[in-house]
Amino acid sequence: MPNRIIPPAQHRLMPWRNGGGRTAEIAFEPADSPAGFRWRLSLAEVESDGPFSTFPGCCRTIMLLSGQGMELTIAKPGAPPRTVRIDRPYQPFDFDGEAATSCKLIAGPVRDLNVIADRSLQIDYRVAALDDADAVLEPAPVWLFHVLRGTAVIDIGRHLAVTEGETAVITDEDDRAPHLRGAEADSLVYAVALRPR
Repeated sequence: MPNRIIPPAQHRLMPWRNGGGRTAEIAFEPADSPAGFRWRLSLAEVESDGPFSTFPGCCRTIMLLSGQGMELTIAKPGAPPRTVRIDRPYQPFDFDGEAATSCKLIAGPVRDLNVIADRSLQIDYRVAALDDADAVLEPAPVWLFHVLRGTAVIDIGRHLAVTEGETAVITDEDDRAPHLRGAEADSLVYAVALRPR
């Protein structure tokens, strides 16, 4: 899978089965698994209350981008349900992909960013503000960089300029530590590393 920059125009739009929202699939690695992928990065527009799809054998991370937020009720097999309020942008939250999860919107639709990965992978993430200092990250088999604001430059031996709304997918660079810097003041990047457990 080559390194690449994915603009919003290349997102694959999919309505939810329950009609409660839409997913824009940004990038994924195909796999012969129940989910159909090894990992997936996507944006979601949540328009009404209702259940989330389950992803057996996967772990998930969700991050609010816009809107007043939502409450997730998460019921893992054999455990009592718990409710989590997600109402602060840019604060990722981890939960089990196979847990029965339902969403209640706090005050209108929300937009969120999701990472779903096979349990054989560890999802590590960082929301990096690049206005004060550059960020040097640890090597990983897969890096996903979604620019939330401004423009980021990713140095992996060559420079990739990624603008707001775009996503850089970096693979097969295990021996390189990505170096991030902001090309504009107040640039903000969601950096996700996927590593074998």
